[in-house]
Amino acid sequence: MTTWKIEPCTVADAPALARNNMSAFWTNPNWNLLWPKDTKLEFLIEQVTERMPNNLIRDRATLRHQKAVDPETGALVGYARWELPAGYEGAAEWADSQIADVSEEEKMAFKKRSDAAWWEPKSMDGIDDCVPEKTRILAEKPYISE
Repeated sequence: MTTWKIEPCTVADAPALARNNMSAFWTNPNWNLLWPKDTKLEFLIEQVTERMPNNLIRDRATLRHQKAVDPETGALVGYARWELPAGYEGAAEWADSQIADVSEEEKMAFKKRSDAAWWEPKSMDGIDDCVPEKTRILAEKPYISE
C-alpha cells in the first residue's frame, strides 16, 4: 500500500488544488445545492483555479496548507487547510506549511484574477448563525496544547 507524502502547498499548486477540492466537494449532494442547476464541475474548477492563489496567500499568520501527494506519480491526492488560534505561540514552529509570501505585484495580480472569476453560489443567509457561539466557546480556553 502506498503511503502518501504530506507536503506544504505553494501558489503553484492552485490548478491541482482546484481540481482536487472541487471534484471532492462535487460528490456531496448538499454542496451541489449551493450552485445554479446549470453549473458544471469543469467550469467551477476553472473559476477556482483563478481564485485559489489569492485564497492561499490570505491570513498567512494563522492559516496553514498541506497537500497529500502520491510518491510514485507526484499527483496531488488530498488537501488540508488548518487555522491556528489567534496568538498561538507555536505558529512559528509550523512555518513550513505557511504559504510563502509573494511580492505586492503578485498579490495585486492574484486579487485581480480572483475578483474576475465567477463565484456566485446561492444565498446561504443564516448558515453561520452559530459562529458567535463557537467564538464564545473557543475563547474559554486554548484548544491546542503541547
